[in-house]
Order: sequence, then structure tokens, then C-alpha cells
Amino acid sequence: MIKLVAIDIDGTLVNEEKIMSEKVKATLQKAMKQGTKIVLCTGRPITGILPYVEELGMEKEEDFVISQNGAVITRTDTREIIEEWPMELAGIKEWYKLSKKFKPLFLVMNEEDFNLIVEPEEDVELEPALIAEGKIISMAVDVKTFEQLNSRYVKAVFFGEPNDLDELEAGIPEAMRENYSVVRSQVYLLEIAAKGIDKGTALKQLAQDLGFEREEVMAIGDGNNDYEMIEAAGLGVVMANGTERLKSIADELTLSNIEDGVAHAIEKFVLN
Repeated sequence: MIKLVAIDIDGTLVNEEKIMSEKVKATLQKAMKQGTKIVLCTGRPITGILPYVEELGMEKEEDFVISQNGAVITRTDTREIIEEWPMELAGIKEWYKLSKKFKPLFLVMNEEDFNLIVEPEEDVELEPALIAEGKIISMAVDVKTFEQLNSRYVKAVFFGEPNDLDELEAGIPEAMRENYSVVRSQVYLLEIAAKGIDKGTALKQLAQDLGFEREEVMAIGDGNNDYEMIEAAGLGVVMANGTERLKSIADELTLSNIEDGVAHAIEKFVLN
């Protein structure tokens, strides 16, 4: 019996307009009413998750979300961070140095800040596409030099054109790739986290904390950053719009995000 369902947001829970359909909403609320724990598990920061948490009514005791591609687990009723796996500042500096060799923009993020890193005295005008990305996750982009960083950051982000990110991804030294979690979460985003930190790591930790066995956990996703989450679950469900890499490890396939695929999967494997 499935007792916990981890669900990605973009490309999975919501449609291309970032809207959760009434059918998906009603189906998830029905599952929660019967006692199934729903956990949103996404690359977004908490600010970009809360609108869906509030819409679904997921603010009860022991409701949780997994954010930042698995680097943070938060209890939704109190907003208490119960697990966090930040990057070392030295590691961020290593990726910052690499970024100077390529075109994509380099940013760092935690649950409060989304910072574009620039050279001292560099005059930067934020790209409309980057501003739009900030709006999606309800977080304004700030501009800082590396020397101005004075907080804990859970991930670094490269933002740019797909071809430029292809070049960057191909140019990552093997030693750096082995020492960090590196994932192409979107065609325009390459994300870096501490080694071994991903959605699967966080899902296994949360399931363990809540006393659920792997066979009682289901995960639904569409992107390459959902790979470890799908592997970690006893039942891994991939959207019809998912990547071929993700589909290759799916236990089951469901409909696309514009066909209420999440609702279809919940009805098939949880409500029935």
C-alpha cells in the first residue's frame, strides 16, 4: 500500500502555464483525506512551492516539502527546516572560477536569496529571462560579487542558452563532476549541489524519519533531476512528457502534465 507520494512540480504537478488543474488538485486532496502523505519534491526554493502548498491545504502537522533538488526538507506548518545540506563556500568558489570560461550566468541560492555573481565594478543589467525565472519561484534576483557572499548556500546554478550549457557541461573536469551532484534540471539550467545530495537522498531520509518502507513510497516526475527520486521510490512513475533517460528506469508511465498525468497515477495506484 502506498503511504507517501513524492511529486515534482514543473512538468509534473503543473501544466505549461505553471497551473495545477482542478482535477489534479481534487485527486490529491482525496488522497490526503484517506491518509496518504503528499510531498512536493522540486528544484524550486520554498518560496516557489508555498502557493501550491496553500492551494492543496498541505499545512498540517507533519506535512513536508523537499526543495532545492533535495538540499532542504521543510515542515510546512511551522516553516521549520528539518534537514539541510549546504555547499561549502570553497566549492562554490571552484565553480565560480569555472564559470568565467563559459557564457552561462553563475548564480547561488538558498531559501532566502537568489544571487547572480559578478565581477567587482561590473555593470550588469538582468536579462528578462532571468527576471522571469525569479518570478516563477517568487524570488527576486540580487546581484553580488563573490566577496559579498556571507551566507550558507545550498546550490549553484548556471543559467543560459541550451547550446552554451551543452558546452559548459562538456567542459566540467571529471574531478569536479565526481565531487558534486551535477544535474541538468531544465534545458536552460544546470544545477550543482554537495556530493550525494539529490531528490532521492532527501526522499529516503524523509521516508525513514516518518517510518515508511521503500515499498510504501511512490514518486512521480518528468526531468533528469527526478532520476534519483524515481530510483529511491518503491514505485517510480514517469510522465509521458518525461525525458527518455527517466523513462528508462520507470516502473510505470502516466499521462503528460497537460493531461492530468498526476491525477491519473494517483487514481490508479493510490485511490484504487
